[in-house]
Amino acid sequence: MSLSVVPAATVYIVGVGPGDPDLLTLRAVKVLERCAVIFHPGPRNDSGFALGVVVPLLRSDQVIRGAELAMRRGPDDGTVGYERVAQRLAHEARQGRPVAFLTEGDPMLFGSGSYVAAQLRSIAPDVPVEIIPGVSASSAAAARLGWPLAQKDEILTICPGTYHSDEIGAILDRGGPVCWFKAAAVLPRLVEELRRRDGLNRAALIERIGHPDERVFLDISQALLVDLSYFSLVLVRSHTQVL
Repeated sequence: MSLSVVPAATVYIVGVGPGDPDLLTLRAVKVLERCAVIFHPGPRNDSGFALGVVVPLLRSDQVIRGAELAMRRGPDDGTVGYERVAQRLAHEARQGRPVAFLTEGDPMLFGSGSYVAAQLRSIAPDVPVEIIPGVSASSAAAARLGWPLAQKDEILTICPGTYHSDEIGAILDRGGPVCWFKAAAVLPRLVEELRRRDGLNRAALIERIGHPDERVFLDISQALLVDLSYFSLVLVRSHTQVL
């Protein structure tokens, strides 16, 4: 008598957007409804940025698990935890339980979900994976300000603020629109370089976009006077954009 094999359920890498539950996509909502287990990159089962976005949608019968990742600059040396999270997701899927891993913003734009998805494909090729895009903080911030991210022939540059700090001037000199994620790390240098180019009037800083405590600085030099969240970004319009 042969044992039946339960086909692996799908692992969903779900982008939850920048923080406002109203910005969740319809696909994300439908996926979360069907998942038996939901992992999120928070420090505890009941606490985390991404989890806070979707909490209003969750049911008491769904299992919630924190899967904290250690943030590291440079190449992943194995201590960040992407493989560990992928193994836990694969285990649930192989039991026939649809499972989700939440990612702030969009998984494929500086998102931890992109690394988890890559690990899943490497260590568990038998497990189906679907990536659900989310609204990025850059798109949400542009909409909040009414500033186009890019128009016509413009080339948009998106920069992680924790890298390339020595290239800020060169990036600005390209002339196109720029978005800096995690901008607090480079804000003094960015203000200095924009001031040299008479460009402070083309920049804005948005902190915790979509949250009740969101803050907008149309004069980004004023943001130097306050403690900023890790979730802060700066948008710089191109010279050619007219609003």
